[in-house]
Amino acid sequence: MSDHLEDDEQVEALKRWWQENGRSTVAAVVLAIAGTVGWQQYQGWDAARTEAASEAWDAVSIALDSTDPESRTQAMVQAELLIGEYSGSSYARYAAMKLAALAVAERDFGSAEAHLRQALTSGPSDSVLGELIELRLARVLAAKGDEQGALAILEAGSVAYPVAYAAALGDIHLAAGRETQALTAYRTARQAGLELGAPPGLLDAKITSLETRLAGTENAS
Repeated sequence: MSDHLEDDEQVEALKRWWQENGRSTVAAVVLAIAGTVGWQQYQGWDAARTEAASEAWDAVSIALDSTDPESRTQAMVQAELLIGEYSGSSYARYAAMKLAALAVAERDFGSAEAHLRQALTSGPSDSVLGELIELRLARVLAAKGDEQGALAILEAGSVAYPVAYAAALGDIHLAAGRETQALTAYRTARQAGLELGAPPGLLDAKITSLETRLAGTENAS
């Protein structure tokens, strides 16, 4: 008899628990299943989107290198569409960088700056690709005459491109006639290159030339 009462009590306790918690438990299970299915669907959608962006970029990049002006113009329109359709992707950044390079070739530095800034908004600026975009932007700004904007980027330094950033900084100082600052920047670039195992190459020639010139100036004074 006591066993039967215990069974009845357990059944009643189970009923009360279900009334109090059953709905929320079912909801949690449903949400968990939906979340798993949703994530899998998202991953599949994202992979398909990435593949589509890659194929679009392959076609556009080839067309942008065309020597036919009409084909290139059409490709530039397609590149803009790619940027809009796949904003936030690496391929959107590649397309914007390519358009910037074409603008630089035409000495249209205003358009080049706009394309590079557009590329920056499509991903993190502290990534390897982001730092490359900023390096190109600094050179474009310097060509436009915005020296302060260029220096602000280059003086912040780079993890991925320490040699190129320092060398570009030296070029800007040299063009402005600041030979001492240019020499310091070139020496920094050379040291960064040596630490990375890269030969100094042209940097040595620039450094030697500046050292000789500055030494001659000091002797003359």
